Amino acid sequence: MNVLVSFEIKFKTNRERLIGILKHFAFKRIQENLYFGDIDYDELFMMQTDIMGNIREYDSIIMIPICKSCYDKTNTFGRNLSFVEDLYRIF
Repeated sequence: MNVLVSFEIKFKTNRERLIGILKHFAFKRIQENLYFGDIDYDELFMMQTDIMGNIREYDSIIMIPICKSCYDKTNTFGRNLSFVEDLYRIF
């Protein structure tokens, strides 16, 4: 299942903790506070449990599931999205 995660987190340490959880579940950054991932239901439940254990009352997180049909209709305008974490350097 494709999922968008958007968040507004006040403190840097809490934000870094959430980003670590998202990266652990292979979510990729689209914009500063917007991540995208393809995850199954069991992993989604585990990720939600991890996130709920780390959020504070002043944090705001929204997860938006996107069905395959809707995802296939996605349009991108402006710069092409590339996920930096997917790029490798050879030295």
